[in-house]
Formats: sequence, structure tokens, C-alpha cells
Amino acid sequence: MDLLRAADSGRLSIVKDLVSKDRSLIRSCRHSDAKNRSFNIDGTAIHYACRSGHSNVVKYLIKQDPSIINDLDCEAWTPLHYACYNGHFDIVKFLLESNADVTLRDNYLFQTPIQFAMYRQFEDIVYLLDPNAEWTRRSPDEITTKGKASIFRKNSNLFLGRYSLNEDHIKQIQLFRNDPQYNDIELRKIQDNELSNLNIRLVLTHDFKKHISQTISLTSDVDDDSFLRSSSTSTNEHIMVFKDE
Repeated sequence: MDLLRAADSGRLSIVKDLVSKDRSLIRSCRHSDAKNRSFNIDGTAIHYACRSGHSNVVKYLIKQDPSIINDLDCEAWTPLHYACYNGHFDIVKFLLESNADVTLRDNYLFQTPIQFAMYRQFEDIVYLLDPNAEWTRRSPDEITTKGKASIFRKNSNLFLGRYSLNEDHIKQIQLFRNDPQYNDIELRKIQDNELSNLNIRLVLTHDFKKHISQTISLTSDVDDDSFLRSSSTSTNEHIMVFKDE
């Protein structure tokens, strides 16, 4: 497992081992396979730990090299952009305490991290970044009709495409996605193609506050645990990934 995937899945013991052997990997290990869209080109370990919600890895990497706090991938996303986009309040707070630049804009939509949080309706993060923020919230109907991302791309590694989903998995996810009031679903015995076909289980919910609360409660300072990643494919759809033990 390379440094990117170790950071993405919260394998702090592997991150420590790799960095101890070559500290330059923190900056030099960058995603370069344009066909693999599960990572952004030029993304580094700090980006993907921030995306997946692993504060233990984020804190370790920043301690090893504080200069990566505003590192950019090919779309000029900083670690703070990733944390804001995926709603990881505790990581956003840590990055702010570590002097992350809140004014940097990406090079596609020219947005700052707080604008990412506003678009995703992550109110706690918005007001953490700016207690006096004024912004227009999207209506539930708009979120439902316009906030979805196409994730059923069986031959790609984009979002859920990185997992080996069978027809029953896809059917359950489609039912979940078609109804914003649908109960949480849990899918088991799925292979993660990015992590050497590791068996995982997926938990999907529409309830963002519940999702974030669970993410924070599961993120710890232990080197490795069953929690692999937490992310959102839309404002209305949130995913947690665990090792299926």
C-alpha cells in the first residue's frame, strides 16, 4: 500500500512506517494516473486524509511537515478545501488552528473553502470559518433534484465505482437515492479495488448531522481501526466505509 492509499484509509501505522523511511514522500508521493479518478492528479496524502476524515493522519502529517498546510493538487484544492467539501468539522478546526489559508481559491470554480461548505450546506463549518457569514441556503427540493452525483459507473473508480458492487448492492443504493426519506442502508462483503481488494462494508445515510456525529466519534488517535473513510457524494448522500471484519 502506498502513502496515498494508507492516508485515504486511515492506516496511520503504514503512514508512519513509510514516512520514517522517506520523509520526502509527504510531498513527492502524488497521484499521477489520470484514468483513476478516485484521486485528483497531484493529490498528496494530506489531501486524502482530509477528504476521508482521518484526523489522526492529518495531525501526524502536519507535525512532520507544517509546510504542507496549503498544498495544492491539480485543481488547486487545499487540504482545507477537501475537509470543507466533505464536512469534516474537526479537521477544519485543526487546519484553522494550524494557520491554513482560508482565502485560497480552486482553479476550476474559483471558490474558497467556505464557499465549498456553503454549497454543501455544512452550516457548522461555515460559521466556524466566518461567524457572521450570510449566505443563501438551497431548498430541500433543489438539493434533492440537483445535488446528486452519478456514482454508478461500473468501469470507473469514481466514488462508488472503486468498489465491486453486485446487482443487489446497486439496486439497494438506487432505492436509497430515489427517496430522500429512505432509511440508512448497510452493504457488506464488498471489495475495495483501491486497497488490494480489501473486504469492506458501506453505510449510506441521508442524515448529514448523524453522519458527521458518527464520523467524529469513530475518528481516533489509534494507528489503525476498522473505520476507513467518510465522505459525501452529494448534499443528500453520505457514506461511511469500514473494514468488513
